[in-house]
Amino acid sequence: MSTTLTDGVTTWTLPDDLVRIDEHSHSPVRQAITPTLTGALWIDVSEMQGGEPITLRGVQAGDFYFGEITRALFDQLRAAADVPGQIYTLTWRGTAYQVIWRHEDAPALDAEGVTDYYDPAPTDLVIPTLKFTRIN
Repeated sequence: MSTTLTDGVTTWTLPDDLVRIDEHSHSPVRQAITPTLTGALWIDVSEMQGGEPITLRGVQAGDFYFGEITRALFDQLRAAADVPGQIYTLTWRGTAYQVIWRHEDAPALDAEGVTDYYDPAPTDLVIPTLKFTRIN
């Protein structure tokens, strides 16, 4: 299985060992409780049709790095993330999701250099964090 992000024209291949850090923390159930003037509770429960957060991140474990990408790929993803409202297809672990970048939880795309250089090259590696919102 490969991890990819595409806008229908360009496809970016991402590392398969990116970790989804919010895979088990989302619930589509939303609930609001409002006390009425009589003291009774008004309970409104619904299920979200979209909006699941998908956060993929590279990690460091000791001297080992997982999910690292080149600065060149990061720059391409940055350009994609800077397109307002663009819908992408993210394929992760064999499942395709329709997503947009999660700019309301800034930064939607971030990275930390594996090694900091005063003059980084496009082939140098970074550990990325990619934040999406599932829309379907």
